[in-house]
Amino acid sequence: MFRIVLRRELLHNLYSLRFLISLVLILSIFAAGAVSFVRSQAQDLEKYRETQNQYLENMRSLAAAGATELAVRRQAYPLKLRESAFIADAKERYLPNAIVYSAWNVFGVPNRGGSANPFLVRFDELSWTFIAALVISFIALLFTFDAVSGEKETKTLALSLANPVSRATLLWAKLASAVLSVMAMVVVGTLTSLLIILVLGRGGLTAALAGEVAGFLVITALLAGTFAACGLFASVVSRNSNVSLLLALAFWLAFSVVIPNSSTFIAKAFFSIESSEAVERRVEAAFDDLDKAAPPGSWMMNSGNPFLPQHELRANLQMKRLVAEKGIRDAHYQAMFDQFERTRLVTSASPVSVFEYLAEAAAGGGYLRFRKDWDDLHIYQAQFLNFFKALDAADSASPHWYNPSEDVSTTRKPVAFEKVPQFEERPMSFADRLAPALKYLIINVFMLSAVYFLAFILFVRYDVR
Repeated sequence: MFRIVLRRELLHNLYSLRFLISLVLILSIFAAGAVSFVRSQAQDLEKYRETQNQYLENMRSLAAAGATELAVRRQAYPLKLRESAFIADAKERYLPNAIVYSAWNVFGVPNRGGSANPFLVRFDELSWTFIAALVISFIALLFTFDAVSGEKETKTLALSLANPVSRATLLWAKLASAVLSVMAMVVVGTLTSLLIILVLGRGGLTAALAGEVAGFLVITALLAGTFAACGLFASVVSRNSNVSLLLALAFWLAFSVVIPNSSTFIAKAFFSIESSEAVERRVEAAFDDLDKAAPPGSWMMNSGNPFLPQHELRANLQMKRLVAEKGIRDAHYQAMFDQFERTRLVTSASPVSVFEYLAEAAAGGGYLRFRKDWDDLHIYQAQFLNFFKALDAADSASPHWYNPSEDVSTTRKPVAFEKVPQFEERPMSFADRLAPALKYLIINVFMLSAVYFLAFILFVRYDVR
């Protein structure tokens, strides 16, 4: 009986005017987004190559100048461009796109946002995720907002229930048919977009990309199901389709616009942290305290003889300054990460926000990718430091007084660039993506189940007359 009802509901959706209009709209937006991505990606890729070449050339010149020069100079490692950014841009255009480090420390990221937490900035590209979050969610509501109240007005609901079909079967068929109808359009749109990108971008469909596309389709089905359930809930709460439409629009505005865009307010109101200006003042204050407490002669410099005792005093002071700065900045960045993650949990009250977090994991980008690169670069920095210390230990002309900021009291011998360990950004594995996404997946499934259960309880008591 379920198959019969589902087939009837599907045919009703597929032959409706709303399906045709929605299909044309989705195809147009997906195609426009694909063309826009190909054009911008070519320009961004050229800029990245220039930045990457400058980074490598700078490393090469520092290695030729001396091992200590290479170790103490701060470098800005440019993060790679993701080829699958058309699936989910994950706000990467506005996230930090480089990490500053030396052999002695990972200092942080170039500050683009002043005192703001850059991870909380919300701007969207015309990616698949953006299209699904705004358009697909609305279309899912469009297919269910009058599924009950509309049929009550046309007297077809009582006729349907007069047949040997349970209310549970009818409601479940309406939800399933809405999701299948929406996903049929999404599949056509994504295939169209993918074809344009592969042809114009002259790329290839790799196994990794195919997996990301499949992951996107799965979480989009969850999004469509959640909003379709919201539409059913609106339909059984009201007695006529006009009221259920207004209620469905209220759901869409709250979940797609209000809650996702309130992250900055939530972060400042409930999880406030120090501004970057306050952190800079604390660093300067720590430096002043260390300078005042330093032994006399700690700032004296004589480059002629590296074994002079004032070089040891200077190296010790610089090391203390590095440790103090590292403690303050590491705590600040951890506070930024904590603020961002706590805000995400609060905004998970919106299925659109949950969908965006899941899309970020499926595409292996955004904040999750940055945190992985951040942690990996800390591991590399320790390896880089050990490499430098080994070079210094092998130089009998070095006094081995480690100064993390200046080329004074460690080896000045050049080093072959080919021998310098290089940091390579590794793509996120399936485990890297699944672990942080699992809680949001559970939230999404629970949200879908809870809304549908409420709609079912109301539908059982619904007066079809």
